Amino acid sequence: MDQKNENGFLEGTCWTAESLMQAVPGRWLTPPPEGWRATGVSIFAPAMKPGNMVCVRAENEVGGVPVERLDTLPYPPAAFIVDDAERVSAGTTPVYLVADRNEALLLMGRYARDKMSGNVIGVTGSAGKTTCVAMLTAALAEWGPALGSAQNANLPRGVAWNIASMPWDTPQVVLEIAIGRMDISTRMVRPTVAMVTNIQAVHLKENQSLHDIARTKAMIFLGMKPGDIAVLNRDMQEWDCIYAAAVKQGLRIVTYGQHQACDCRLSAYDPATHGVEADIFGQRFRYTLQAEGLHMALNSVATLAVVSALGYSPEAALARLTRFQALPGRGEVNPLTVDGHPLTVIDDAYNANPGSMMMAVSQLSASISPGRKVLVLGEMAELGDEYDRYYRALIDGINQSQIDTIYLIGQQYAAYADEFSAHKHYRLLAEVEAFKDAYLKDIQDGDIVLLKGSHSTQVWKLVSWLKRLASR
Repeated sequence: MDQKNENGFLEGTCWTAESLMQAVPGRWLTPPPEGWRATGVSIFAPAMKPGNMVCVRAENEVGGVPVERLDTLPYPPAAFIVDDAERVSAGTTPVYLVADRNEALLLMGRYARDKMSGNVIGVTGSAGKTTCVAMLTAALAEWGPALGSAQNANLPRGVAWNIASMPWDTPQVVLEIAIGRMDISTRMVRPTVAMVTNIQAVHLKENQSLHDIARTKAMIFLGMKPGDIAVLNRDMQEWDCIYAAAVKQGLRIVTYGQHQACDCRLSAYDPATHGVEADIFGQRFRYTLQAEGLHMALNSVATLAVVSALGYSPEAALARLTRFQALPGRGEVNPLTVDGHPLTVIDDAYNANPGSMMMAVSQLSASISPGRKVLVLGEMAELGDEYDRYYRALIDGINQSQIDTIYLIGQQYAAYADEFSAHKHYRLLAEVEAFKDAYLKDIQDGDIVLLKGSHSTQVWKLVSWLKRLASR
C-alpha cells in the first residue's frame, strides 16, 4: 500500500510496471521485480530524483541521458527506457524497450495527466513565466503540496518529463508552457487554469508580428474545456486577440493588471518599500514583497487572481507570497564584495525582450539605495523586422531614467550611440569579456549593478564571474 504523509499525500511513487505498460506500448528486456515502483522519469542527469526511470539516448541524439554518461547518474535508476535493444548492457536494472523514447515520454505525460486529481495551472507569456510559476507554487502550498515546473522545461518533451515525475494526487500543479509546439503541450497539460502574462517582441522571425505571437500563445486554451479559467493580464499587448480566443473556448475570464476594469487590480506600488496595494475582486489588500520591482508586484496580483479564482482565500496566501524571493537570472538581488568594494548585483540576466528591458530600466532607476546605478545590457535577440523601433524606445527609456552608468555589450548598440543624452555615462563594448576589465577599472563602493540581455548574448556569465570574485 502506498505510504502517505500527514497531509495524505503520496510519498513520490507513481509508476508501476502495469501503469508503464498501459501508458507506453513496449516490452521488458529485463523485467522488474515484483512490487516494482518508480517515482518518475529522468531525461537530464543533474535533475534526476531517487527512484526515477531514465530515458537513454546516443550521444548525438536528443531526448534523454547519453548512454556514455549513465555511470555519472546521482542515483540508481529504477529502470532504463530505450528504443534500441543494444543501448544498455545486460544487468539487474529493469530495461523497457519502446518504439521511440521521445514519443514514449509524451505518452507518459499524457497518461500521468489523466491520473492527476488536483488543480493543474498552465502559465505562458513572453516574459515572467518562470517567476509566476515559482510564485504560484509557493502561494498555493498553503492548500497542500504544490509542485511547479523544474529546469525551465517548457517545451513538449520537458513538459511531459515534469508531469510524468509528479505524484498523481498532488493538490496543486503549476506548469510553464512555451510557445514552441504549444498545441502539443496544452493538449497534454489540459490546464484547469491558464495564465497569460504578456505578449512581447521575442522569438520573432522574419515577417512575423506581435499578433502572430499572440495567436500562438492563445493556443494554450485549446487544451481547456468550457468553464475552465483564463487569468489574463488586461494591460498586455494584443489583448483583443488573447481575450477573443479565451471567449471562443468558453472560458471564465479573470483579469489582472493596472487597468481600471481589472478584476484584480494593482492600485499602487512603492518602489522604495516594495509595498503593494491591490484590489482583489473588490477586497483591498496591503502587503510588502521581498522581491522588488513593479513587475514583481504585478506577478503577485496575478498570483492572487489565480488563488481567488480557485476558490481559495487570497489573505491566506499572503504569508507565503510576501516571503517569495526573486529567482537567479530573474531579479535575484546579491550583496557581494568584489575587490574590497561592497556591491548590490541584481541578476536579471537570464533573458530579455523589449518589455522586460524597460522593466529593468525602471526598476534600477527607481532604486533608493545609496550608490551609483550601473546598468549592464546585452543585445535583444529575435526582434523581427521592427528591431530599430525597440532599440530606440529602450535608449529613450534610459535617457529618461535616473541611471548613472550604462555598459552596452554588442555591436547592435553602436548604431544608437548618438541617441544617448549628453549627461549619460555610457560605454560600448564589443563582447561580454570586455566588460570585466572595463568594470574593474571603474568599480565604486555601493554600486547597484543590474545585468540583463537575451540569453544568447551570455550576459549571465558576468553574474557568475562577479560571484566568483566575491567568493575569493
